[in-house]
Amino acid sequence: MTGMALFLSLPSVAQKRLTLNEIKAAEKKNQVEQAQDVAEGTVPQTGKPAANTPAPVNVPLTCSWDKTDHDFGTSILHQKPASTTFTMTNNGTVPVTITEVTTSCGCTSRKFSKEPIKPGETGTVSLEYDAKITGFFTKSAIVKLNDGQKYVLTIKGEVQKVEG
Repeated sequence: MTGMALFLSLPSVAQKRLTLNEIKAAEKKNQVEQAQDVAEGTVPQTGKPAANTPAPVNVPLTCSWDKTDHDFGTSILHQKPASTTFTMTNNGTVPVTITEVTTSCGCTSRKFSKEPIKPGETGTVSLEYDAKITGFFTKSAIVKLNDGQKYVLTIKGEVQKVEG
């Protein structure tokens, strides 16, 4: 049964129309929960530790970021990718390496510093949103370091339809 046929077969009480704000709030809540699940090493829906995943350890956060959120506002045009770069400073006493950057969606690509970041030096993570869909979006990326540190970076904005 197709999605529309299934929708129409539901009683009219179940056919609730959602407002744009309700959709955005639900999407934001889902993304935050996914990011928390990844950061905590739990599997979505079960809340139990993933197989072969050690229990989360409280690793001291020794790095700082110039920003962890970026709002593109309404400046993004449909089909015109938008990117931003986040800069991390190693405030610790030993070098750290960004080992993995996982994005919340295939619509967001990433590039990051691969070489060790010495104390007092900086590394970068760049996120690019493909802007293939118009409307509001919020996407996140989990940055993992070799010593177990984890950080969440977020981009958001509104993709404008191009008239013409």
